[in-house]
Amino acid sequence: MPGPSPKSRNRRAIIIGGSMSGLFTAAFLRQIGWQCDVYERSPVELVGRGAGITTHPELLHALEASGAGTRELGIEVEKRIALDREGRVIAERPLRQILTSWDRLQRLLRATIDPAHYHLGWSFERVEQDGGGVRVHFNGGRVEEADILVGGDGVRSTVRGQVAPELQPIYAGYYIWRGTINEADLAPKTLKDIFPYFVFYLPPRQEVITYPISGFNEDLRPGHRRYNFIWYRVADAATLRAMNVDERGVQHEFSVPPPLIRKDLIAQMHADARDIMPEVMLDCAMKIPQPFITPIYDFTAPQIVFGRVAMTGDAAANPRPHMGFGVAKAGNDAEALAKALDSHDDIDAALKAYNAERQPIGNTIVLHSRKLGTHMGVDLKTEEDRRMHALLQDDGAMMDWIAVPNFLDAYR
Repeated sequence: MPGPSPKSRNRRAIIIGGSMSGLFTAAFLRQIGWQCDVYERSPVELVGRGAGITTHPELLHALEASGAGTRELGIEVEKRIALDREGRVIAERPLRQILTSWDRLQRLLRATIDPAHYHLGWSFERVEQDGGGVRVHFNGGRVEEADILVGGDGVRSTVRGQVAPELQPIYAGYYIWRGTINEADLAPKTLKDIFPYFVFYLPPRQEVITYPISGFNEDLRPGHRRYNFIWYRVADAATLRAMNVDERGVQHEFSVPPPLIRKDLIAQMHADARDIMPEVMLDCAMKIPQPFITPIYDFTAPQIVFGRVAMTGDAAANPRPHMGFGVAKAGNDAEALAKALDSHDDIDAALKAYNAERQPIGNTIVLHSRKLGTHMGVDLKTEEDRRMHALLQDDGAMMDWIAVPNFLDAYR
């Protein structure tokens, strides 16, 4: 990206959300000379989340272009394999891919931001616009003024909740049990048979995916790495609501914080795993220190710019995680926003150009994720849904479709 232009030097963006979307946005906007302040509602640094992330060429490009870089990004696997109930390899595909973690990406991106411009413990409350800028109100009475406000605060975006309250995430009808296991805790057979690979196990209307990621503090030494575990399962809305009652009996609207997930749910998860999983997968499921549940939601958006408010990442359009593309999308949105603002003298024209470029792409990504989600057999409304569901019952087809690079080429 070219250096700052004179017109950008006195321009300012307020960015809501201190995770991937917010950090990418700040990194790219600072490159074109904008002053950026990131506001995160959490009072503590966002670390220790540990979830695995599949990389794509678009993500690698965004990391390099933003200045975050790709050093010691993760673990490269050379192929994918699929297992049957007995743990035998029944299909495989050569596909070199780097598997990284949320922690590693957060650290790389966090290092691009001056700590003085990254503010913890501030919750967005509302925004006012007058045609020439924004006034952003936070908890505690804090008010900040800027040229634009960027909502990079995820699928449950509080910014989007004000400017487009009608855009609500839709429950997909299934959820994920997930977690990470220390390499040192896995059985020798598990380490030999599956640890080096991107692995699929596909019981009826379920999907288990596992792969290696770096250990704590980005440790890539053998014996110090972790193994990422993802188990998709079907549940209707009523079942999910019951699962969202925590260990104290408190009902949560969307999901339960991991430490508060009920022990009886974890025990049932373990029992179900014993019933259906091959030995090496069961070894993983039983050794997750703190399993957690992620309900799957998505939504498309008819627009991602609302006056001087622009949305990026999952706040703009939220795909299901079958492509492992959420962070890549966040980086691509942020870069496109910066390029539009740098190439237009008029901010409103720039935001209009950004919307025209990224809104259709975001919706395409969501629609593609729904196509992959037909594997679960939930809410198959059309003949195309049923055709994709039938196709994706084949292990080889799943390996050819799930989290593969360059999938957007088919839509260009």
